[in-house]
Parts: sequence; C-alpha cells; structure tokens
Amino acid sequence: MIGAGNVAHVLGRTLKKAGHTIVSIWNRDPAKAVLLAGELSAKAVEQPEELPDDADIYILAVSDHAIAELLPMLSISKGILIHNAGTVGIGILSQSAKQYGVLWPMKMLRSSMNELGDCTMVIDGNDEATRRLLFELAGQLVGRVTVADDLKRQKMHLIAAIGSNFTNHMYHLAADYCKETGIDFSLFYPLIASTALQIQTAYPGDVQAGPAFRGDKGTLERHRELLSDNEALLHLYDEITASIRKKFDR
Repeated sequence: MIGAGNVAHVLGRTLKKAGHTIVSIWNRDPAKAVLLAGELSAKAVEQPEELPDDADIYILAVSDHAIAELLPMLSISKGILIHNAGTVGIGILSQSAKQYGVLWPMKMLRSSMNELGDCTMVIDGNDEATRRLLFELAGQLVGRVTVADDLKRQKMHLIAAIGSNFTNHMYHLAADYCKETGIDFSLFYPLIASTALQIQTAYPGDVQAGPAFRGDKGTLERHRELLSDNEALLHLYDEITASIRKKFDR
C-alpha cells in the first residue's frame, strides 16, 4: 500500500476483512504509515525502495496529482501496479510496471469508514489477464463491479460529480437557507431519501415534479421573491428552473 490517507484506510480495512494480507505500507509522512500499518498488521517502510518485490498488487492510494510524482520512485517487476483515480489514465503506470490497472471505488471515502460498504467499483487493466484478476478482486470487496476504459471512466467521474457533488452543494445551500430562516433542515431528510430511492426504480425524467416542471409561474415568482436578497441562490434557482422548463418544453 502506497499512501496512508482516506482511500488507503478504507480500502486497506476492506481488503483485510476480505482475507487479504497488507504486507507493507509506505507514506511520505512516516508517522501516518506506522499508524495505518499497526491497524492493518502490516510493516511500515521508510523508503519506496524498501517495498517488497514479490507482492501481488501494489496500490497507489494517493491523490490524483501525486500519482505522476511517485511513479519515478517505483519499479515493479512482479505484480500489478494500480491506482484508485477516476480521471487518471492507466497508461501513466506503464513507466513503472509491466502489469497495471485501476481499481476506482465510486464513493466519497473518509478514513473513519470501517469498509467500503455499498459501492460500485470500476476496474480496468492493460491486458485481459489483469482485468480478470482485478475484476475478481473487486468482486470480493463490493457488490457492484464494472469494467471501463479511460474515456468511459472519465465520463463516469463526471456523472458522479454531477449526481453527488453537485447535489450535495444543493443540500448545503438549502441547509444554509434553513439556518438563516429558522427552519430545521432535518425535516427534509425523508423527502431527500425518498427522491434518492425513487430514481433507483424509475428513470429520473419520469418522476420529475415541482413548479418548474408544471410550468407554475405563480409559484416560481413567489419562490423568486423569497430569494430576492440572496443573489447567488436566486441565480442558481433561475438557471435550474430554466433547465427543467426547457427539458420538458414548458
């Protein structure tokens, strides 16, 4: 395991729970490597050259920009070198290993998580044998596994940003508005949960609702009046309203 951040913690715990052995860990901050190694019953090494040369898989569990920085330090003659990034191509790993690929957990990970849990794992490899092995490994860790090349995986990362990061930003703005107006944001949890559940069994466009969808100009204007002193949120409200109305030809 190369890295000792959020991904290394959660993926390491999940691998260990699945019966795999984390042999060793290297991290730029040795103290973090020692802490994670203690939890995963692994050995912390001080330099990348001290990583064993007979491991089955070498996991670059680091930030996207750090991958390119660390590759010159690695030379993997045996085993598969993988990264966990959604938007970084696997070809970048060819300079440091003969077999390489990606194991991208499509989930926002925090080091406090005990395991991956419900998650889709996106995999790829530089040859069929590598893809098969990584597909099998991913299947031991999560319930959903799919294969995607670089371009498809980048598109999936984009969709993940829109479907998760963007919607979370909307929750953030809504929670701020609640705080400013003395409304308990938790009252909306059932509505948010039911919407997320609904699109798992129906196409999102088939269950769209709300004043923009209905073309209810009166309600839209009342909403806009309530946001008259919040320029940023009003702008976002108008943009999304326009998008919904255009999509449904209102």
